[in-house]
Amino acid sequence: MKLLTAEQFRMADAYTMQHEPISSVNLMERAATKCYEQITNITTHTVYVFAGTGNNGGDGLAIARMLLKSGRDVRIFICGRENAMSADCKTNYLRLKKLAPVNFITSEKNIPEITPDATVIDAMFGTGLNKPLNGIAACVAQKINDETCTVVSIDIPSGLFADEHTPASSITVKADYTLTFQRLKRCMLFAENALRTGRVTVLNIGLNETYMDSLKSTFTLTDDATVKKILLPRKKFSHKGTYGHALLIAGSKGKAGAAVLAARGCIRTGAGLTTAYIPDALLTVMQTAVPEAMCITDRSSDYLTTLPDLTNYTAIGAGPGLGTQKQTMSVAGELLKQTACPLILDADALNCISMNKKLLRQLPENSILTPHPKEFERLFGKCNNDFERNEKQIEASIKYKAVIVLKGAYTSISTKDGRCYYNTSGNAGLSKGGSGDVLTGMITALRAQGYSAEDAAVAGVYLHGMAADLAVAQQSEYSITASEVADYSGKAIRMLMGR
Repeated sequence: MKLLTAEQFRMADAYTMQHEPISSVNLMERAATKCYEQITNITTHTVYVFAGTGNNGGDGLAIARMLLKSGRDVRIFICGRENAMSADCKTNYLRLKKLAPVNFITSEKNIPEITPDATVIDAMFGTGLNKPLNGIAACVAQKINDETCTVVSIDIPSGLFADEHTPASSITVKADYTLTFQRLKRCMLFAENALRTGRVTVLNIGLNETYMDSLKSTFTLTDDATVKKILLPRKKFSHKGTYGHALLIAGSKGKAGAAVLAARGCIRTGAGLTTAYIPDALLTVMQTAVPEAMCITDRSSDYLTTLPDLTNYTAIGAGPGLGTQKQTMSVAGELLKQTACPLILDADALNCISMNKKLLRQLPENSILTPHPKEFERLFGKCNNDFERNEKQIEASIKYKAVIVLKGAYTSISTKDGRCYYNTSGNAGLSKGGSGDVLTGMITALRAQGYSAEDAAVAGVYLHGMAADLAVAQQSEYSITASEVADYSGKAIRMLMGR
């Protein structure tokens, strides 16, 4: 599912109106109806609607009419003047004023007091905004933010830029809920805007999906359909050699669990053979916890000091629990020089590289790096905001011809040709130690089976999140463990493959 710009959403509106066909005001009515259905589960009896004079304001006025007809106490305010209204906004204004008074806010003294237990509908500005709020609109937004009422924004919180960073100094409505149309907007994928967007719900308003997917975009939202196209069924006469041999280079004293979790993720995601290369002291733990994994041990008891023979593996995952001792850093460097098979680098493997950034130039093409934001900054430098970090991620993928998995709520996966996928599965239950180790094992397993670096990363991240969603359905985001995420990965695969 392509992630579109605000301009492309406007094009999709126009295409749908022309080819469904449907009038613009009736498409607005459809969008408002979808919003109304959601809002009835949120609103209190008293509702304040703050509308602009554009089409987002028209949505808000149509919602106000529906709420009035449902018996709610609706107080309606338009920020601007009647002669500035778009045609569809004017149509909904004329419909609405037959039912209730409509107030125009033309100066600060017209801004109403808001009762604390009310619900506010923010429909001042939509995705077309390209400059910070000022004047009356900024004053209204600040007034809304100063109150304790529940705030619902229509399509996007007023003042928030859809496709670029919104400066922290800019005034934006801080919504508790955002009801957005058809697909997520890029601004909704980054943590910097979480307090502005609140809980986001995507409403299908019937825009032409075929047309939307025909539009050019380097950004993709990963969903079930994306991963179904990647995963291949197993062949009846296959054997363990068919599905590759994964090597996991992991673990150090006190971090045996990281190696165990990576091995569980690897085995659960289908590697034909899994071998763990670990410090000698971890052998009993590993063979007890994951009897399906073979083990090779380093001569050191506490951390890795050398590399094993790498010739028999189809993919290598390195980093979970590895540590950053001087000799281990040397092992990381040698791994980049010696490996001839697909490489997945996580955690301390990345930290070792960040301590000697010249090693970045030795990354084999199509390597997969799986940093969290702090690890990413150690590798590629600090960023001022999430948009800048995402752009730097894409640039690094192109420069080093690597896939970079930048972990977070909507994990972003950049590719060497400059595309970026945003993952839509998963939940806050993954915010625990060990989750990334499982992910490393899962991606390594897919790479070992012959999936491309891009497909292994996209599918691995999505399955990892989906497994967490399945685990949460049985427990809670507080209680799920990384081990359970590994255990549920098999069910996630079965659900996606329809068997």
